[in-house]
Order: sequence, then structure tokens, then C-alpha cells
Amino acid sequence: MRILLLVLLSILLTACGGAEVEQNPPPPVQDNSNNYTGPAPQTADVQQFKLNLWDNLVADNRCGSCHQQGNTSPFFVRRDDINLAYAAVLPLVNLADPAQSAMVQKVAGGHNCWLSSNTACADTITQWLRNWGNTTGAEQAAVTLVAPVIRDPGASKALPESSALFANEVYPLVRQHCAGCHAPDAAVAQAPFFAAADTEAAYQASRSLINLDRPELSRLVARLGGEFHNCWSDCSSDAAVMLAAVVAISDAVPVTELDPQLVPSKALRLADGVVASSGGRYESNQIAFYQFKEGEGNQAFDTSGVEPAANLTLQGDFAWLTGWGLQINRGRAQASTQSSAKLAQLIAATGEMTIEAWVIPANVIQEGPAAIVSYAGSAISRNFTLGQTQYNYDFLLRSANSDFAGMPALSTADADELLQASLQHVVLTQDPVNGQRIYVNGQDSGVQGEPEAISNWDNSFALMLGNEADGSRQWQGSIRLLAIHNRALTAEQIAQNFSIGVGQKFYLPFAIGHLIDLPESYIVFEVAQFDNYSYLFSQPYLINLNGAALPVNLNISEMALAINGREVNSGQAWIKQDFSFDSGTDLSEAVTMSELGTIIAAEAGAASDEFFLSFGQIGQYSNVRTQPTFPLQQISQANSTSSDIGIRPFAAIHASMSRLTGISQATPAVANTYQTISRQLPALSNIETFISAQQMAITQLGIAYCNAAISNSALRSDWFPGVNFNASPAESLSPANRDALINPLLARFAPLQPATALENSAARAELNNLIDRLSQCDGNCDSQRTQTIAKAACTAVLASAQMLVY
Repeated sequence: MRILLLVLLSILLTACGGAEVEQNPPPPVQDNSNNYTGPAPQTADVQQFKLNLWDNLVADNRCGSCHQQGNTSPFFVRRDDINLAYAAVLPLVNLADPAQSAMVQKVAGGHNCWLSSNTACADTITQWLRNWGNTTGAEQAAVTLVAPVIRDPGASKALPESSALFANEVYPLVRQHCAGCHAPDAAVAQAPFFAAADTEAAYQASRSLINLDRPELSRLVARLGGEFHNCWSDCSSDAAVMLAAVVAISDAVPVTELDPQLVPSKALRLADGVVASSGGRYESNQIAFYQFKEGEGNQAFDTSGVEPAANLTLQGDFAWLTGWGLQINRGRAQASTQSSAKLAQLIAATGEMTIEAWVIPANVIQEGPAAIVSYAGSAISRNFTLGQTQYNYDFLLRSANSDFAGMPALSTADADELLQASLQHVVLTQDPVNGQRIYVNGQDSGVQGEPEAISNWDNSFALMLGNEADGSRQWQGSIRLLAIHNRALTAEQIAQNFSIGVGQKFYLPFAIGHLIDLPESYIVFEVAQFDNYSYLFSQPYLINLNGAALPVNLNISEMALAINGREVNSGQAWIKQDFSFDSGTDLSEAVTMSELGTIIAAEAGAASDEFFLSFGQIGQYSNVRTQPTFPLQQISQANSTSSDIGIRPFAAIHASMSRLTGISQATPAVANTYQTISRQLPALSNIETFISAQQMAITQLGIAYCNAAISNSALRSDWFPGVNFNASPAESLSPANRDALINPLLARFAPLQPATALENSAARAELNNLIDRLSQCDGNCDSQRTQTIAKAACTAVLASAQMLVY
């Protein structure tokens, strides 16, 4: 009977919302202090070394099995005398720039990493060193430029747009031997999907893995030959087969010769640059930290250095971003309940918290709220959640004045539309004096929750990204960084972290000394991989590494970026700028040239793309560029050969949507949207001038009107008296009940049915297809989803040609 009661109790607890979260008790945080019985630390710095580094490395599964007295030198984790261990570690560490420490570099190269990622081990040790340095007042590292390898821009090769060569040479190998993992339909799918069934998609995923200039450096080859990764027979012979396939592509691609008219700087690849230090962030009370550097596999590592590490396991449809980041399409990243328990423990100890994330929402129509970051057991039981509801960020927090779901939520103002589908820094803070706040891109959003204490937190929940544990709050987008602090950051600290930015960054010093007759002179750009397909170049400055001054006046004009032997066709932010520097200008420190930045497309990938600068004039050298010419677009007023069908211009579209929906044009959300996209709407009634960008603007305005209308309970009931908006789509929008939504929409938005309009049956078919697609949510759709689907169907009809064309 006792066993039966326990089983019934287990079923009841599962039904309360924790179905997909392991409910195991958390283990205690590892404590190695008992391993030490020697003399006391002689100074405060020795004590900080012990607390921040020694205690974390002394375990036998890390450094303790080798670097002990009498074993393998250096003895930096010896257990007999912490002061001697301190003396042994000093030559191995650089507290001013922890990432450059010899200890970190050794582990990054693969020496005795205790995780599956050398980078994660190196980042974790870097954080422990940074924690030690913060207590000693070590100065923050400044970026030190060093002279790069001098390379002339040479003939190079670029992968063609067509996938034909890839399909013939490399694809048969990867499809046969790698599809078990590197395909989106694999049982355990692992990005990148270069073995996908779709050859074109596979080619796009493989471009960064193929080096045509040096085929032996291609990642597809190196993974087999040097890293012994999933060889299908003998690794050496398998690597040779893959190398031959890449060489076959390389041999078939012609080189891109440098135009002799160009005036070029010396050339660089990203790896030739100086890595921008990750220092400068405020992270003294950071208890979980993810930079998403892994780039492959199904784990994202917590490198905060606070044990236990809450490493995330990735599930579903996701992709790694180059330049660090994780894209969640349909899935989630989840830590174990044991490791997540440290969040409840350490936040409860202070009563304060900060959730800090760099995110790129996939769109602005997600509802739920969709869970970006959540420490919860289900959609109705959580400790905290950072969520998205359309243009709003939401902060749900279990506290003394909330329910178990963290409701009511604190949300950014609807009219502000602060959430956008672009890279944003969003920060949530809580403390018992100032309450809850939300910051976006370093600025306080202006909303504030009441001061209250955190209470009743459940330490059996799991930290996850992209969804709730019950799968009901899918979020789509990318996360570039996540940090959780057990203190509320100040506005100044938040602004500081925003100013540092996110992702992997390099300083590329392009040598120009040969052009201005002043050796060791460089134009330096800050360069980052913006996403998988592009680079961000910004903030160029002039410097001389010998500390020299300009001997004569220097003029620089028409500066352009070039990649793989040729100038870039677009994104030339500086080509219209002239830079003048007087004789005697001190170049020992950076002399800013411009605050502008631009994005250029990647070609062969970060390991292979070669960059240089070219100039219209620099010093005594000049290149008279022939500006490209483009055919003129002939746009004429309506004549006898023009279409007799017209389109409504911007003001008429605004007025028509207002009249059809009954929503005032002055409604804040509508007015703000119109103000933002009005220049993107049609300006002429001539249908020959219509472009796709205008349709996107019309759709955005339609979304604003439909959202305002259907969010209004009175209008919603008036429009759709037969739709039960308190039920899930499976019930309220079932095939039998669907006409209750479709009929009012067609009657309201297509009342005249002109001869050129879409046939009623065709319109119904399209709406039915739309509702079918949006109702597919694995049985987890709730009543909120019904409203979302109604808004989507409303937009589809309102923003269609029924309204636009006359």
C-alpha cells in the first residue's frame, strides 16, 4: 500500500507541471578546502589565490593528480604549503589579462581539459583568474597591438555560388558518412548541417569548412586527420579522401587576380589580428555565464567558475553562430536540476538578482510570453522568466506578492515597442529596495515593479533557454551571451556591460607604412563576425607602433574594404570620406579616423577570407576609380500602355485600415508603427512602382491594426461572437468551428468583392492553411494561441490586395 501511495503521489506531482524536469536533489557545491592542512596563507593575496584558483584546480580530475609536490612541475596545486603553490603559479598567470595566462593557453591547446570543450575549460580558468584579480585590484588589460605578419594581397580563390562542384566532390562523402549527426533530421542532430538531404542547404552550411587556398586546413579535413572525429575507416586515409575531394574543387576554381590599378594595404586574415580582450565587463557577482563559443556539439558551457557548472544540453532544432552565439529555431537548451540549484541557493542568499542577455528575437509576433530564459518547472510554476510578447520584454518573478507562475508580469510599455528583431542587450534586475526593472540597450525602460522579497523558490527546477519545461512557450531567436548575477546591477554597471558589446572581436592592423614612407604605420579596424554570413568592420584609427609622428601632411581618400583579391561591391562606409592629418601628428596613440561601421558579406569563411584596404589616394599614390554605372530605371506616369489597376498610397492605406477595423489612427501602437514605416509605404498609385519592401510595410501596419482590434475584448466579441477565445485552437478553431472566424473576416474586410478580387473559395483555402500551420504546437496550444491565430488571419486579409488594389 505504501508503494502504491508513493506512485500515486509521483503521478500527481508530475501532473502539476514538472513533467520534463528531473526532480533530483542537488549535490553540495564541491569544497576542496579540507584537502589542505598546511601552513596558513602568509598574505591576503595568497588567500585569494587559494579561494579563487587553488580550490578549483586541486581536484584529482583537474590538476591535482599531476602538479603536486614530487610529481609534475610546476607544483601550483601542491597540498603541503599553499604559499609555495602560490610562488609556483605566479609565472603561469597574468592577472591584468587572464586570457593570456600561460596556464589558460596550455589548457586551451588541449592539455588536461576536464570538459568536452578545451575552450570551455580555458574560459572557466580565465574567470577564476579574473575573480582573483578583481580582489587584488589588478588593472584591467588594455589591448596591446603587435605588428602582424606582413602579407601582400595575393591571388585567392572563392567558392562559387553554384553548389555543383560541392555536390560532385564533397557531398557524396559527407552525406554517406556524416548524415547520422550533421543533418537536421538525424536522431541526434548536430550543427552545422553540411550533410543535409537538401544539397543546396548542405553547401551553404559547408562553405566555412572548406579552404580553397589551403585545402589541408579545411575543417572537413582537419576533423578527420588531426582530431580523429568520427572516421569511417582509418582516420589518415579518410582525411586523405576528403582532402582529395576539396583539392578537386580548388583545382576547378580559377584564382581572383589583384587588379593592378588598386592601391592596396597589406593583407590580413582574422587570425592575424589581435583578439579583443573580454575584460571590462562588470561581473563580480556572476554565478552563471554563457558565451556560446563552442560552435559545435550539443552542449553550451557555464564558464562563470561558480561550481557546480550549470552546463546546458541542447535539444531540437538549433544552430551555432560563428563569432559566438546560439540560434534556437525549435528546441531548447537545458541545465540539470542539480546544477541549476545553485541559482536558487545563491540568489536566496542576497535577495537580489540580475538576468543579462544579448539576444536577437527572430520576429516580433511571438506570444506566450515566449520563454527566452526561464528557471521553471512549467508555464504555471517558475522562479523567474525573461520572456517575449510581441514588441515587449516580460519579467516574471516568483515573490512574496506573486503567484507560483510569477504573475503579474512586469512588461515594457506597448507603445515603446522596445523589443525589436535585432541584436539587443536586455537586463532584468530585482532587489528588495528598488523592485524590478528592465533595461534595453543600456537604457532604463521606465517600468518598475514594486519592492518585494524573493520567496518560495523551488530548487528542483531547471534553467533553460528557448522554452519552458512543458514545451508550451517556444521562443525563436539567437542568444549571443547570458549572465546571471546574484546582485542587482546598477544603471552604471549595465551601461558599462552594454558598451563592451558581445561576441568575438579582433583588431586588424592593416599595414600602410609602404604607402606613406613611415614604417610600422597601420590603419586599425575593430572587426567582428556579425553572423554566419557577414563581418562587421568599425571605428578605424591610425597608429604607428614605433611611436613616430607624421613627417609630412597626409591625405587619405576613397578608402575601401576589399576581400579575397577584389573590392567589395557594397557596404563601403568610408569611400566618400576624406581624411587629412597635419605634419607632426603624434601617432604613438590611436588617432581616430571615423566612428562609422559597415557590414560586408563573408565568402570563404572566417578561417580563409583575406582582407585588405584600397585607396583612391594615400600619400603620393592614387587610383582614379571608374565608378560603376547602373541602368536607369524608367518610371513614367500612367499612359495608354500602363495598367488600369492602381494601388492606394500611404495615407489611403492608413485611412482604409482604420475604417475597416474601427481602430483610430491615433491609437499609440498604430500611430507609432505608421510613423516608423510610412516612408516604406507606396507613395504613388502607379502599380508598376510597387516593390516587395512596400508589402512588408503594409503587413506591419496590418499587424498593428489587427493586434489593437483583437486585443480589445469588446471588438473581439462583436466581430467573432461564435469563437470561444477562452479555449485552445484545437477546440475553438477546429474545422467544424473555423467558419466562425473566417466568415466575419471576409465579410468585414472584403465587403465589395470587385471582379478582380480573389475568389471566396480561394481565400478560404488560404486562411484554412494558415490556421492549420499556426495550430501545430504539439498539443500544447492554449487559449492565448487562439488570439494569436486570429490576429494572423486578420492581418492576412486586411493587408492583402483586397485593400491595396483598386
